[in-house]
Amino acid sequence: MSSASADLKEIATAKAKEQLSLLLDSNTLLNLPRPASPRLSILLVLYNRAELTLACLRSIQPRLEEAGAEVVLVDNASHDETGILLDRLRGATVIRNRDNLGFPVAVNQAAAAARGEFLLLLNNDTEVLGDSFGAAMRFLESHPDVGAVGGRIILLDGTLQEAGCTFWREGHSFQYGRGDSPTAAEYQFQRDVDYCSAAFLMTRRQLFAQMGGLDVAFSPGYFEDGDYCIRLWRAGWRVVYLPEVAILHYENGSAVSGTEPRALYHRNLPYFTQKHADWLACQPPFGTPRLAMRGSQDDRFKVLYLPSYKKVSGAEKDLSDITEAVRRLQGLNCFVTVYPLDVEQTVSNREILNLPPDVEVLPGGRLDSLPDFLAERREYYDGLLTNDAGMVEQIKQCVERAKNAA
Repeated sequence: MSSASADLKEIATAKAKEQLSLLLDSNTLLNLPRPASPRLSILLVLYNRAELTLACLRSIQPRLEEAGAEVVLVDNASHDETGILLDRLRGATVIRNRDNLGFPVAVNQAAAAARGEFLLLLNNDTEVLGDSFGAAMRFLESHPDVGAVGGRIILLDGTLQEAGCTFWREGHSFQYGRGDSPTAAEYQFQRDVDYCSAAFLMTRRQLFAQMGGLDVAFSPGYFEDGDYCIRLWRAGWRVVYLPEVAILHYENGSAVSGTEPRALYHRNLPYFTQKHADWLACQPPFGTPRLAMRGSQDDRFKVLYLPSYKKVSGAEKDLSDITEAVRRLQGLNCFVTVYPLDVEQTVSNREILNLPPDVEVLPGGRLDSLPDFLAERREYYDGLLTNDAGMVEQIKQCVERAKNAA
């Protein structure tokens, strides 16, 4: 961890501890709604860090009623102020373990006590942003073949922790987008992923029970979320990354030490790779370019669509033609990246173009910027398409320059 990240964590911790002290000193209660028939059950596993738990609960509190959500908390034998904080809670279901049983066991306990149609595995060192609850539930409701969803996980410094994750063939995980801007265009489209972190992982309650919950052999933790998602894939379900879902993540908030996560990772890796040896054998090997890694479950023909749009008469028709071309490509089982080429105005707004949410829409640019882009994404696309016959030769020259640059 960099010194800057450590400083940010210290600042966040100090602020959260101040808020916790104010609550505990005031003798006030923290009231959470308790719907009679919840749609969503939010599962939180706690081990110390009461101040982060309070910040998390306050971030979700205003959104619970609209989401029809209940909160189920399992305290894994915390020895800080967590017990006092839980005494101040009203409306939540609270389970207190006498010993630290680990994350997978505690999640399964919480799931057994849950009543909602959907379960949300949520870390207590997170703050939920925007309408993430609603976006995730709506997607699961409208996509009966999807078993779980997650979204953008943003670190305290404002950079991405991940935008969906993939497993290398060797069993190590790849966090797509780590260190990048969470608002970059390449993270703003839906896509199937190997797994999403249990920092925010929403699934169906009945399906979770059907799958046997989390594998407690991974206790106290590490690989249990990836294992659950792989089991979903193997059972015929999809796991999907949704860019409209986002959380702020402290990361490793409940770790006993800075070395504990790495130790658990290496302890559980052999069991994980043995359990899923046949599935991992079909995964990309270590060193595969990051763009190929981001869609390891997507074997569609990859097309880079280079539409030319000019702000002149007939512009509305130009836009509708772009939309129709993309939809036709998708009908041919193609994954599409839209990279507009426009000398007057860059068109990169998904809503203006009325494009499906699983299409990658990039800012685009002038033709002279295209060779650099093609060099950056060398060997990623299976084909290029443009709507301007007059630009074909120029695009061919760009392709040649990109090859020479690479």
